[in-house]
Amino acid sequence: MKRWIFTTFFVLLFVAASAQNVTITGRSNKTNTLIRLFAYEDLINDYGTLIDQGQTDEKGNFILEGSVKQVLPARIYVGLEYVDLIICPNATYDIEIIVPEQKENVSYFEKELPTIRVKRATDKGLYRQVVLSEEIFNSYLIEHFNQIYRGRQVRYLDSIQNTIDRELPDLKSDYVKNHIRYKTAAIRLAISTDGGKKTIKDYFDGQPVLYTQSAYVDLFKELFDGYFNGASYDSHLLNEAFAEGPVAFRQYLATEPFMARNPRLAELITICNLQKLCYGDRSASHLAKNHLNYIKAQTRYAEHKAIVGDFFAKLNRLASGAPATDFTLKDSNGNDISLSDFKDRLVLLQFVDGMSPVAERQFGELRSLHQQWQDSVQILTIATHDRMDFFKQQFEEKRIDWPLLDLGDQILLLEAYNVRTFPEYILVRKGTKIGEAPAPSPERYLEERVRQMYGK
Repeated sequence: MKRWIFTTFFVLLFVAASAQNVTITGRSNKTNTLIRLFAYEDLINDYGTLIDQGQTDEKGNFILEGSVKQVLPARIYVGLEYVDLIICPNATYDIEIIVPEQKENVSYFEKELPTIRVKRATDKGLYRQVVLSEEIFNSYLIEHFNQIYRGRQVRYLDSIQNTIDRELPDLKSDYVKNHIRYKTAAIRLAISTDGGKKTIKDYFDGQPVLYTQSAYVDLFKELFDGYFNGASYDSHLLNEAFAEGPVAFRQYLATEPFMARNPRLAELITICNLQKLCYGDRSASHLAKNHLNYIKAQTRYAEHKAIVGDFFAKLNRLASGAPATDFTLKDSNGNDISLSDFKDRLVLLQFVDGMSPVAERQFGELRSLHQQWQDSVQILTIATHDRMDFFKQQFEEKRIDWPLLDLGDQILLLEAYNVRTFPEYILVRKGTKIGEAPAPSPERYLEERVRQMYGK
């Protein structure tokens, strides 16, 4: 009995020590709005884990709490807008998030971004130090762009480091030190003339793999994207080993000294390059997926198992044949309409948020297609709640007779279908399965895709 008590005590002690609380309190100018906290252990796939979610109150106040085992990049979503933060185990934060009111007819890529102000943090200054170091880097790069990038004057890196040493004299955090180190390495790569060989030697050969350090991962992706094509591999032998199978492929990759010396890094390089092949032709994609599944099953590194799993989760979520997220929304007459109501038909989802010359042109094309399709394709236009009255008037004036649905407060539906711009189109096959996401716009091959998919 005593042994059981002691064992239970130490298990609980280990659990408490391995995942510590993080508390974020704050205020946003968006009241009564969904707010969510994601932490990112997988920066390779930019894949976040939901830590907590809630609602801002009528004054915009909120509290988010969760547990993390290490310093992690984090993202706070207010609705579908987000700001970035770095969170530490056993730390508290008091923040303010401002989401600008967007002007009409501004594209997704031109809109004003939300801002975050950290008013107080008990993270031993880590977030402030990262932000300050970023400001120093950006200031030097803007002020001395020609000298650094065109003149390749390495001496400015010493000036940057001297400024950081002066502004951050008591720097103790390894996370911040690595952030500065790999930001510096990125500049060295940009002004180097050897194709990154020295950067790889100085910053990656024999060095730890920093999965949660954004500056490291950004540089990693830049250096090792397409690495097999630029390394000292024979392309014929490489392709033969790739086609033969995962064991032969791994053995051949290890014939390069750098890959052999750095097995963890080599496997991560392999994973990232295989992931890219999954978007290529069908034969290469099939082989690459087999290789990735082998790595996931055989790897010694838990991080790699998670990275491959996250990749497949993202790849398959909106892949052709995957289940389409069902929904029930109000139409312009107040009736409930669900995607599953049309499970025996091909459905085109059109997501809209305001009118622009592009949207107006696409509506014209879609009306012509609708006349051709008649009842063979069901079109559903889903408008954001703020624009519903506008589109209702447009549908009445132009006598558009397919359903107009109000997104209401179901903003996560946009996330479920990865809607990032408006208008956006999704084709849903019979049986409420994904056909194509995103689908081409009406003036760009949409009719061709519908013809290919109809009857399947």
